[in-house]
Amino acid sequence: MAYEHKEGRGTIFPNGYKKEDKHPDHKGKCLWNGELIEISLWDNETEDGETRFGFSISKPKPKDGNGYYSKPDRSPKPPQRKFTPDDEPLPF
Repeated sequence: MAYEHKEGRGTIFPNGYKKEDKHPDHKGKCLWNGELIEISLWDNETEDGETRFGFSISKPKPKDGNGYYSKPDRSPKPPQRKFTPDDEPLPF
């Protein structure tokens, strides 16, 4: 049985896929206003040596049927011709 988030609650886990400093230290999900959101959390330190956390929230990225994140279609779209009322009617 899969875990179901409750409204206003979530879970955060260590990010096992972190390869660069800009990647979050922890990742998780939360249910907010009936919508599942992703949370990314970074461990930081102030100049005084105190621990603080930075975070971001976003909508989850869509995954394909195999569980991989799908990439958006960025192929160029053909230009669309806009018709005006002055265009001639089709001859048939």
